[in-house]
Amino acid sequence: MTICAIVPVRSLADGKRRLAGVMEDAQRAALNERFLVHTLGLAAALPGPTILVSPDPAVAAHPAAGNAVRVVDPGLGLNAAIEAGRERARREGAERIVVLPSDLPAARREDVQALAGAASAVAIAPDRRRQGTNGLSVAAGLDLAFRFGAGSFAAHLAEAERLGVTPDVIENPRLALDIDTPEDWRHWRENG
Repeated sequence: MTICAIVPVRSLADGKRRLAGVMEDAQRAALNERFLVHTLGLAAALPGPTILVSPDPAVAAHPAAGNAVRVVDPGLGLNAAIEAGRERARREGAERIVVLPSDLPAARREDVQALAGAASAVAIAPDRRRQGTNGLSVAAGLDLAFRFGAGSFAAHLAEAERLGVTPDVIENPRLALDIDTPEDWRHWRENG
């Protein structure tokens, strides 16, 4: 089975703006690069091409992105970027896609493989607050509307219900940890 990971990345220099109060710009850029390398390594655990969606030429040119299929972000927001990635994954022959945000520092390859191997046509890994979506696995032919952003966990559950699919909810503490806020940053630093 061909499973494509879709990795949307805004920018190495400008990403993680909400962390500006706890780190300098150069530190944030280095963190974004570290996250990019880690996430592309996670994506490589899946049996299919990695689709890297970004408007940033530095992301596409990064050495870690060497084997990834690059898609230019259409500039219409995160969900449109992921949709552009899904269109490309379908052209690549994907039977399943896994959307991986680039800020999951505790995630391991086996976590991503378990998400990809879920029995349902939709599997959702929520964040630690059960508000956001930190991983989404979808049958490639299913026209699930992406709902990343505030409240995305509930929105993705509702979207699966709209399609008549009972989703698998993947409760995994490593996938649940993302770094969006200074509080997340402190939590990650304090808990390893």
